Amino acid sequence: MHDTPVQLHLGRLVSEIIPALYPQIQPHLRRALAGDSVTAVEITQPATERRPAETFLASYLPGFDEAGEVMGISVAIVDITARKRAEAALRESEDHYRHMVELNPQIPWVLDDKGMAIMISPRWRQITGMSEEESRGRGFINALHPDDQERVGEAIEHSLCTGEPIDVECRVRTYSGEWRWVRSRGAPRRDEAGRIIRWYGSADDIDAHKRLEDELRKRADEGSLSRAETD
Repeated sequence: MHDTPVQLHLGRLVSEIIPALYPQIQPHLRRALAGDSVTAVEITQPATERRPAETFLASYLPGFDEAGEVMGISVAIVDITARKRAEAALRESEDHYRHMVELNPQIPWVLDDKGMAIMISPRWRQITGMSEEESRGRGFINALHPDDQERVGEAIEHSLCTGEPIDVECRVRTYSGEWRWVRSRGAPRRDEAGRIIRWYGSADDIDAHKRLEDELRKRADEGSLSRAETD
């Protein structure tokens, strides 16, 4: 573990063999010499030019003689470097995912196999003011326009029954009391047997697009009316 032959350990002080680690180990050795058992302590070996940083799980147990006096220390060490690196990689991955979700202009969401919301992006709270708890299940529908709630519920139920993707437009009440159009789309995830176990999707703000459509439609209607009057 530290590039020193076994023979060179014998008869030497721990502080001589691993001087860089000794400050971490010394308190545990002293406790063991006082009769305490020290278990599952993480020891970090700093990186060197020849080796990367490593992590060990160490235990220091006092050895007693027939009179009950401490005569030495039994040391057990396990290299857990690979596990610690895997944990660090997982934390980094989770951190990346969290920032991706929080900073995403879209609103990612996850429904269970019964169409109940189990995750909605924090951006949903920024827009609607609803907490994550309030949005779970079918609570998110309370943020929709009363005229859209039944239609959205029916669209979800239709997709649950058919397995077809969810694609629905509706109006959402913002925390300031305004209504904004969003388009929510999602698709199912299936297990090996083909059963739907989750629905993954996101909602996009299409309010500007809807307003433009309304304006163009209004102008087209006005143009048709003007031509009719001229005729």
